[in-house]
Amino acid sequence: MPPKDHFILKFDRNSIQNLKGRVYETMKQYSYEQIGESIPAFFNTKAAGSGLINPTKPPVPIVGHHYVACIYDDLKLIDCLVEINAITGDPEDSHYTLSQLQKIVNSITLHTDVDASCKFIQKERDEQIFLIVSGTLGKKLVPLVHHYVRLDSIYVFCQQPSFHGWTENWKKIKLVSNQIERICQALVGDISQCEQDLTPTSILSSKDSSNQDLQQVDSSFMYSQLIKEILLEMTYDEQAIKELADFCRKKYKENVDGLKIINEFESHYHEHSPIWWYTRECFTYQMLNSSLRTFKINTIATMGFFMKDIHEQIKEIHSKRSTRMGPFIVYRGQGMLNDEFMELRNNIGGLLSFNSFLSTTVDLNVAMKFAQRSIGRDGKTSVLFEIEVDPMLTSTPFASLNNVSYYTKKEEEILFSMHSVFQVVQVKEHTDHIWKINLKSVRNNDLQITRLTEQMRREIGEGSTIDRLGRLMITLGEIEKAEAVYELLRELTPENDKKIFAWIRNQLGYIKYKQGYYTKAQEFYKDAREIQEKMRPSTDIDLAVTYSNMGLLYTNLNDSSNALLYHQKALEIREKNLKVNHQDLATTYNNIGLVYFERQEFSTALSYYEKTLKIYQEILPENHPWLATAYKNIGLAQISMKERMTGLNNLCKAMDIRKMVLPSNHPSIASICCSIGEVYRETGDYSTAFKFYEEALDIEKKAPKINYSSLAMTYYKISRILNELKQYDKAVKYAELAVQSASKSSTPNEEDAKKFKDNFERLRTKLS
Repeated sequence: MPPKDHFILKFDRNSIQNLKGRVYETMKQYSYEQIGESIPAFFNTKAAGSGLINPTKPPVPIVGHHYVACIYDDLKLIDCLVEINAITGDPEDSHYTLSQLQKIVNSITLHTDVDASCKFIQKERDEQIFLIVSGTLGKKLVPLVHHYVRLDSIYVFCQQPSFHGWTENWKKIKLVSNQIERICQALVGDISQCEQDLTPTSILSSKDSSNQDLQQVDSSFMYSQLIKEILLEMTYDEQAIKELADFCRKKYKENVDGLKIINEFESHYHEHSPIWWYTRECFTYQMLNSSLRTFKINTIATMGFFMKDIHEQIKEIHSKRSTRMGPFIVYRGQGMLNDEFMELRNNIGGLLSFNSFLSTTVDLNVAMKFAQRSIGRDGKTSVLFEIEVDPMLTSTPFASLNNVSYYTKKEEEILFSMHSVFQVVQVKEHTDHIWKINLKSVRNNDLQITRLTEQMRREIGEGSTIDRLGRLMITLGEIEKAEAVYELLRELTPENDKKIFAWIRNQLGYIKYKQGYYTKAQEFYKDAREIQEKMRPSTDIDLAVTYSNMGLLYTNLNDSSNALLYHQKALEIREKNLKVNHQDLATTYNNIGLVYFERQEFSTALSYYEKTLKIYQEILPENHPWLATAYKNIGLAQISMKERMTGLNNLCKAMDIRKMVLPSNHPSIASICCSIGEVYRETGDYSTAFKFYEEALDIEKKAPKINYSSLAMTYYKISRILNELKQYDKAVKYAELAVQSASKSSTPNEEDAKKFKDNFERLRTKLS
């Protein structure tokens, strides 16, 4: 699974608590697309002495000038969508007004119509969105976007709130007002609460994990664990401070106040503690948390020294004070997405990881206030975490922020380091609307963590932590993230370290292969192979990986001769250097079997598949997904040899395993459904075939990332079945969907595209 939901908008905590009397900073920048002649404003902004916006005269609407302002974060596009109904034509007023919102978010872009706003919100997948909209446009826009999960809150800014009774029908509308200061106050509170709610977490199931592979485990749990290991392994010098400052200046280049703090950070970093800088909640707090939420590996690497320094300070404070403390309780109130809450509720005894630095309090009343603010929020359950902390466990370091925070006021806040893991003890109703979740600290040698670590080592191997992180990304199908990891590793690797350089080129080649860029993949593989062949025998194991990857590439290029050549080269090295039941040998046998299968030498293919199965049965748990792959390939070979019932039996074994251990929307389940459907089609059982194809289609459409090539093939197969069932109208519809899906594929196949188009034309002709 991808990282949990993220949220980046940030407002200074002290400002939230003491909003009255504080002056908002000038915005960093705003741009606009204009319908009329000038840049409009929507009220007079000559501020009163309180420091809050205080309109001194009634605004006069400019008819027909409606604007949509889209607010961006410093790192992530779209964190808040603001729709502005232009009211005055004074550019100075407009600038000042927008600057008030800029205190809450960083920059503003203006859209000009409802359609653009809808597309903007619809496209957004990761961040929470807050919408400020005029009454006129809101009446049109809100019904179109209210259902989007990422749309958190809506505020209607209008001159006559009493005219907008329609707003009562929409739950996400939090405020209707003609005073922008009231909207700003509400927005600050809701943003703070939303950020509290979306602290990234991940769950390690309480079930026996010995039969699981890494694709089953919440991926963010592993990301978080490996990221922490990376940061603690790496060493940094004074140059790291300058590099972070330069990096941040590019993000805040038009934010005068932000640049001042960045300069101060670079010049005076060591005059204050890391926690002092973190709790200041300037760019350090914002960028650090956003990078951990969104897994921005480059930002994490640039801020690595700062994250490590915070962790080390927390660890130091913990070591000095823990011996004088007994077990105690801390609290945290927030809202959880309903699905996440149900998953947690169903995993009593499992582990919960907080994947960023975790803020808690010893004051139950403070935590309850946060929990109460989430009551009734759409799609969320209000929860109160009650965490039993054992100070003697060094695996979960924490620090009291009294006397070390940027804020001098004692807030009784306890800060835990990133990737703090707790066991879920109990989940029960606390009040009518709040659930209490009891957690407790766990040891480093916890059985579940030990099993996961062993499984990670088995499936992604040894090596540097960054390399293991890259391999984990590949295993989980997170190809773009894997590419970012290896590009980072390439930057960090000295040019004279040829062995590591070759390995990185190999991995980048595999990434390009998975992305469908075969020519680029060949270039990377060629570079890696030439270096590794010159350094033999010290590079033999790595060279076998490169040979194997080249074999896969040539298989996909329909060059079976070269595919077989490189797989045989890999096999020769592995048989010489590895144990007879090593999983890499099983992989090689399987890949050779695939080549013979494509050559239609099914008996030879079957013999290699059976060698693969034999090794897997010796080294893997009985329900491991790799066994499912072996059963599937054996089944397909047997079916091709006209042993349909035996083959179908093996396909069903494969599907049973995959349904047992993989997520219900995993593409591997869809793949095997299609294979079984094809068997029934060939035997003339079209109704049963249709059932399996429909199941495959449903899975493919629900996948986190749609594979349009696979989807197109499934549509094509369904159209053939419907044609056999004489349901010609539906057959044409699915045939057309096949053509459309193929056109969206990032790795188009001309032969398949022609087949889909011919099928569509043939069915359309039959229908006419």
